Amino acid sequence: MRRLALIACLALTAGAPPPAQRSFVACPMIRDTQPVPCWLAEYGGELYYLGVQGDISEAFHPPQLRHRALVEGTVLDGSRICGGIVLKPATVSALPEIDETCAKVLPAEGFRITDFPRGPGPANRGRQLATGPEVPRPVPPAPQPPFTAKTWDVRFGFEGLYINVHQFRGVLDAVAYAKASGGKVRIDGWRGASLLSDGETLAEPAGLAQARTDKVAQALTELGVAPAAVLAHPELEIPDGVTDPERRRVRITVTP
Repeated sequence: MRRLALIACLALTAGAPPPAQRSFVACPMIRDTQPVPCWLAEYGGELYYLGVQGDISEAFHPPQLRHRALVEGTVLDGSRICGGIVLKPATVSALPEIDETCAKVLPAEGFRITDFPRGPGPANRGRQLATGPEVPRPVPPAPQPPFTAKTWDVRFGFEGLYINVHQFRGVLDAVAYAKASGGKVRIDGWRGASLLSDGETLAEPAGLAQARTDKVAQALTELGVAPAAVLAHPELEIPDGVTDPERRRVRITVTP
């Protein structure tokens, strides 16, 4: 069982999350539905639907078998998909340590995914029914004056350093804006904590803020925009069980 950085200090928490919020650590399960499999997790004797196994262009980044996951989301309206109550939006972070007990694959049991619009990227095994030519993504227009200070937040999974496709678009937008405006770039990075539904608090390790900041700074530098200032904030902000995924971030600020 992986080590959980549970914080006992009551001063860090803000009570319990709102009733519609769910934040818990569990083994994710995959249901063998067609034409794409779906992901589920169990908490408090209830099954929750997380999302489908899509390609990298999808906003939902799926977990992994053989890893426990931190699930953070809002109960939509009591509706169910794949037999699970829908969490939307749902943020699912695969935790680093291997857990061999997290390997459950459920049969389809008559469930089927009927709504899965394919993104513009190439199909993976979750989108094998996709046919026809690949649709190129339109090139965004170059930023135009007047230029003002702008920010972009790059968000991470819990204990994660991976920048997914959706988050990396913010990096590219910041680079384009910095080059067009000639502005100075500042980078600020944070680690985060998550207020779980059972009242406990799960915290990321102290060095993660610096690691994330360095990673984004390196990406910007390799894309031709060297940051003028880089600052990591190791302190933890108070989690509320609602906006916790937004606190695991690196902020890029461009000031002309």
